[in-house]
Amino acid sequence: MWGNAARRALMRGVLGTAAAGVGFGGCCTWAKEGRTQCQSLGVVPAEPGKRRRSNRDLPTLTVADVLNDHNGRIWVTFKGGVYDVTDFLDAHPGGPARIEMVQSQDLHAFWSLYTLHLERQHILDLLEEYRIGNLSPADAKRMEELTQPLFSMYKDDPDRPRAKEGKLRNPSTIPWNSEPKDLNVLTDTFFTPNDLFFTRNHNNAPEIERNEYTLEVEENPAAGITKTHTFTLEQLETLFPKHEVVAALQCAGNRQEDFVTKDRPLYVAPHWRNGAIGNARWEGVKVRDVLRHCGMDVDGMALGTKNYPDVKICNFIAEDADETGTPYAGVLPVEKVVDPFGDALLAYKMNGDTLPRDHGYPIRLLAPGHAGCRNVKWVRNIVLSKQASELDSGSKLDRHFAPDVDFMDHIRWGEEHLRLDQGPVIQTLPVTSVICDPPMYGTVWGKNVKDITVKGIAYSGGGRGICRAEVSLDGGKTFTAAEKIPRPTEVKKGVEPQAGQGRNWAWEQFSETIPLPDDVLQKLHKGQKTDIEIVMRAIDGDFNKQPEHMEQAWNVLGICANHWARVNVTLDPSLKPGDKLPSPPPTPPPGYPYSTRD
Repeated sequence: MWGNAARRALMRGVLGTAAAGVGFGGCCTWAKEGRTQCQSLGVVPAEPGKRRRSNRDLPTLTVADVLNDHNGRIWVTFKGGVYDVTDFLDAHPGGPARIEMVQSQDLHAFWSLYTLHLERQHILDLLEEYRIGNLSPADAKRMEELTQPLFSMYKDDPDRPRAKEGKLRNPSTIPWNSEPKDLNVLTDTFFTPNDLFFTRNHNNAPEIERNEYTLEVEENPAAGITKTHTFTLEQLETLFPKHEVVAALQCAGNRQEDFVTKDRPLYVAPHWRNGAIGNARWEGVKVRDVLRHCGMDVDGMALGTKNYPDVKICNFIAEDADETGTPYAGVLPVEKVVDPFGDALLAYKMNGDTLPRDHGYPIRLLAPGHAGCRNVKWVRNIVLSKQASELDSGSKLDRHFAPDVDFMDHIRWGEEHLRLDQGPVIQTLPVTSVICDPPMYGTVWGKNVKDITVKGIAYSGGGRGICRAEVSLDGGKTFTAAEKIPRPTEVKKGVEPQAGQGRNWAWEQFSETIPLPDDVLQKLHKGQKTDIEIVMRAIDGDFNKQPEHMEQAWNVLGICANHWARVNVTLDPSLKPGDKLPSPPPTPPPGYPYSTRD
């Protein structure tokens, strides 16, 4: 567990050096100077716009060459290749520190733990772009022997019974990321069961004892906070009013696997299908109440009578950290946390139960209406600042670029090859929908049937809410409105979405039974299996609509996927209602499109 003094020193360092627009750094000066030394060995690091040489044209290097100082450049080996990965540091989804720690070592020891690198061919192909030399078979074996296995900080992760039951789909197991395999989970109940709620972890799940936990709000006189305040869990539960918020959470990358095509992979993690969304009842204390206690005039800020010109961002620093000690962090605009209607909570309960460890026990941030990456788990520190902390990975990995921005030609080369002003950092998410039943490529009853029932969910970020969802059985040529599934009676009805007042934090669930088209009925009557494409689209409280095609929503970092939801199913005239249906085919491995199953 991090010591608070060390954590404060780290935060002061990153906040003190944060640039106004945190983004993808370019290659630093000392690393550029190292190119000269590399070239003396016949080694030429990768450069933008230049094709790498074939392996047979690369120099044969020795173990001594790899172990030498390269003036700040990062060399690694893998299966007989030598790679200079310096220029990839800031584009690495796992952060630059995880690459720096493997300097002059063999990647096999690390990728044996982080196996997703070995399971996705496009990652192996990307590594080859940085190849600068070859090792002899003897030296390749020697490098593997010299590299110590990576200690797994995941060995004490919590038990996950639903995974053992086969109920979860795992884009990765280290770190743990899971979503419900059966999307009916999203419509079976209004509140998603805690043990089936999607889990997005960037590191291991820290084990924190109740009596050891403290939350620190960092001193910042510019925010009216004249000293650092420390709170135990018991103090948070007793000093401040308890609030309850019903809200959906969705990962910014939900549905991103739809973006993957055979010729265009996604170089991001974790590769969600459709289940990285859930709805829950959260209980905790408002962040604004804690900040008020610490001396910040949150009411004056909300009313516009008090201005803190050097306070623009509220940074939430987590307990979980990578192998180098760098903690996860997320940021919110200060306006969100001081708004009495913003409902930003330090939550300690989920669906009436103590917050599960995988969901941030003992305290997580709930920022309703904002992307999952902003809802920091295991919160340890709150820091008010003028700029976002450089610890905020979302400032790099959650930017929304135009569709012509490419990973290979732009992202991996850093800010010099990007227009950050045209790639805003996301906070809230666009209107979207998910078809939960029937399943993709499922087979359904086709004998003595005249209609089909479609179930799904819809959500829009920023509290915009959902006005309507529409369903089509003919690929989107014609649509009909779907019926909302009534909410539980204990869920209070708020302002209507179309009123434009926000605070519609929860999702909506829909079900509609639709007559089958005449041409489909004729084929079934003749005993022919018939394929149909079911489509769903939603309209939010501001009357925003989903784009029709994936290509219209595609972006290089795989976020904000909100094109029409589509499911292809087969009606089988040999199966009558009540017959057991065959199981749908499994989804492709993470990082691979559905088309590869054919």
